[in-house]
Amino acid sequence: MQDLQFKFKFLNEQGQEQGFFSKKGRFDGEVLYLETSGIPVAAIAHLDNRENRVVLAVAQKQGAPATLMFAVNSGNTLELKAALGKARSAIWAAAHREELKAKGREQEFHAVDCPHCAATIDLTGHRQSPQVNCSFCNCISNPSSPKKEETTYSLCDECGMYSKPRRFTIFYFYFLLVVYGWSSRTTYRCPACMRGDAWKMLFGNLIFVLGVPVAIVQLIRAYGGADLSAMYRGLDSANIKARKGNLEGAIGEYRKILEQHPHAAGIKYNIGLAFTNQNQLDAAAKTLEAALNDCGNYRPAASLLAHCYEQLGREQELANLKLEWGNDESEEALEADAPGDDTDTTA
Repeated sequence: MQDLQFKFKFLNEQGQEQGFFSKKGRFDGEVLYLETSGIPVAAIAHLDNRENRVVLAVAQKQGAPATLMFAVNSGNTLELKAALGKARSAIWAAAHREELKAKGREQEFHAVDCPHCAATIDLTGHRQSPQVNCSFCNCISNPSSPKKEETTYSLCDECGMYSKPRRFTIFYFYFLLVVYGWSSRTTYRCPACMRGDAWKMLFGNLIFVLGVPVAIVQLIRAYGGADLSAMYRGLDSANIKARKGNLEGAIGEYRKILEQHPHAAGIKYNIGLAFTNQNQLDAAAKTLEAALNDCGNYRPAASLLAHCYEQLGREQELANLKLEWGNDESEEALEADAPGDDTDTTA
């Protein structure tokens, strides 16, 4: 592949850019170069981004992975992420195939290409299903008939529900005699999670007026921007009812979505999460099993299902689930994603 060239600045722990001048970076298909340092693509254990911010977890010979954060100031961040994901996934899938071949089990290997980012999705050991989840672009898709809008849905950083997260701005302006200023920050969450902050921002800016237009724009985006023409129309409303404990109302709206989209692992995951939050673990487990039947490699559903099995004392089902996921992740990793994990993945 042709080298991807970009310019970047490293970020400090607060996410602020360091230095005055941007540095040169490039990716040649095998090694990511950040200034003078070269990182083999196979050593990148995790990658996430928000807008132009990129977070890398890089495996080391000893100890925990090292974390690198940088902002892409010139170049296409999404193109870089997709290229890194495609290269990483191909290397890992090839290594897994060779591992199985050495054990005389190569015929068990099964993988498909993500229809959106072209990453190799290793499905070895997982049940066959109409949907697949790509851990490199974080979307659930139907490989036989992919839709572009599938890429806009993922888990919200704020509420953890399958939704349509987007970038919002929280802005306040103040003026006190001769002192004036403003505070502004960017957040990435679903529209339903933004509504409360949007109202606070509107009332907080009424006194000094200048921040009101920003607040009104965010209110409009929080209430009407994501849901009216969405693929899963009504999802925001259903998620809000689920979070407020109105399980009956939420399930009624989720069912309307499922009538239009029978195979929708993300929607069934939300129902399972709602049941779990209400401590209805049998119903949660049944729904999460249905989610995995729709998308056999959907890790959030598997993690939550493992939590339900453990709480219900269903040891055999738990053991079988861990065995299925043991091909690509350790039992500890599956358990770490269950409710109660407070790892922050926000960049």
